[in-house]
Amino acid sequence: MRRLEGFVRACHAPPTLAVSVVMTVFAWSLGWQGWSLALVFVTVLVGQLSVGWSNDAFDAAVDARAGRLRKPTVQNVVSARALWIAASIALVCAIALSWLVAGPIGGSFHIFAIAMGWLYTVALVRTSWSWLPYALAFGAMPFFLSLGLDGELPPAWTVLAFATVAVSGHLANALPDLESDRAAGLGGLAVSLGERRSVLLCWVLLAVGTAVIAFGTAARSPLTAVVLVGVYLVVLAIGARQTNHARRFQALLIIAIVDVVAIAVLPAL
Repeated sequence: MRRLEGFVRACHAPPTLAVSVVMTVFAWSLGWQGWSLALVFVTVLVGQLSVGWSNDAFDAAVDARAGRLRKPTVQNVVSARALWIAASIALVCAIALSWLVAGPIGGSFHIFAIAMGWLYTVALVRTSWSWLPYALAFGAMPFFLSLGLDGELPPAWTVLAFATVAVSGHLANALPDLESDRAAGLGGLAVSLGERRSVLLCWVLLAVGTAVIAFGTAARSPLTAVVLVGVYLVVLAIGARQTNHARRFQALLIIAIVDVVAIAVLPAL
């Protein structure tokens, strides 16, 4: 059971599950139903497991040097080798499931998104280009689900919104560990920019994402568009006054969650 718990923790369970649920809700809003919708959830989940396990496997040595005792590889609950094996098996399964659920064209976009996750882990995570795989991976997901459903291209606003909010989420997620990453000599976009500019860029990206979502849905639901912009402005006003790092991060997280939920649900309106 302890080993199983180690695998669960190493897959980055909260974001893995969150991405799987959000993409399933988005698929539902596009028109996926029944067993096909359930298979979308399984496909995205398995893909995210491969990315999460490969990330912890690749970072095992860095985590040990940095003394990150919460990591299961540092606690010797699970080995990096075991995670590489699990990540590779999940990758093969995710590729097969992607083509099964969405066909060769739609499925290939999901495979591309998974590949971007692996590229982030093995090449770009410690560079100023760490944002790029997030933008490309999440920007590919509407193509996966729209082309896989009926062969139609997704609405352009969903692609831009997913990519923009994903990059802001990447930056916001890096903020709590920014100082420890800098002290350990690790890179990444947030480390390159520093805390002040990273926070500012997060707000700008979330403003763009919110504006894109509002524009994309204004014709069908003007009130929803107004509410989205209003929520952003209110949380921005509150967050800008915060000097506490945790509360500032929470303000960014609130907007990111609102935007993600809006992207996922609004196509059904």
